[in-house]
Amino acid sequence: MDKKEQILHAALEVFAKQGLDKGKIADIAVKAGIGKGTIYEYFSSKEEIFKAIENMFIADSINQIEKITASNNTPAKKIEMIAQLSLDIHNHMGDSILIIAELWAQNSRGAALGHDNTIFADMYKDYYSLIEGVLKEGVAEGEFREMSIEGATTMLLAMIDGVVWQSVVLKNDEIFEHRKKEAIKAYINGIRK
Repeated sequence: MDKKEQILHAALEVFAKQGLDKGKIADIAVKAGIGKGTIYEYFSSKEEIFKAIENMFIADSINQIEKITASNNTPAKKIEMIAQLSLDIHNHMGDSILIIAELWAQNSRGAALGHDNTIFADMYKDYYSLIEGVLKEGVAEGEFREMSIEGATTMLLAMIDGVVWQSVVLKNDEIFEHRKKEAIKAYINGIRK
């Protein structure tokens, strides 16, 4: 892990425990095991760290989903893998998911107020496009029934978000694993021919 990634991972831990407002650059430096000045060699402010965390999270997620959509798996297997990956990424983040939630809320608030914060909107567009492509592929190959691709894509994204936030609130891995499996199975059964 390079120094910049080390700083971002330390920042995730600090912000997860203290929140975006209370987490300080000095705390990040201590957690990363570096001097405070070293952080400023990579980032000029906390806001720049927030943007880097958003970019890291989104780039990792989209890259992994692109690999799945480009694979030789059947469309149903691709949808299962996308849902599984998306839910597992969020689940394995532990308390860091709370930071992504805070950043998502800030971004949404900024977008609602007309600010040019579109990183999460762009992520949903990319995510949407990749899922839409797999669903169209499944219909064309006869594996999926004729359906509203737009509706099915929206429902998959909503299912993923819903299961993730249930896991955050319930904090019960056993329930999360069960609901994750059942939600994925129900979704795929609903679109199969």
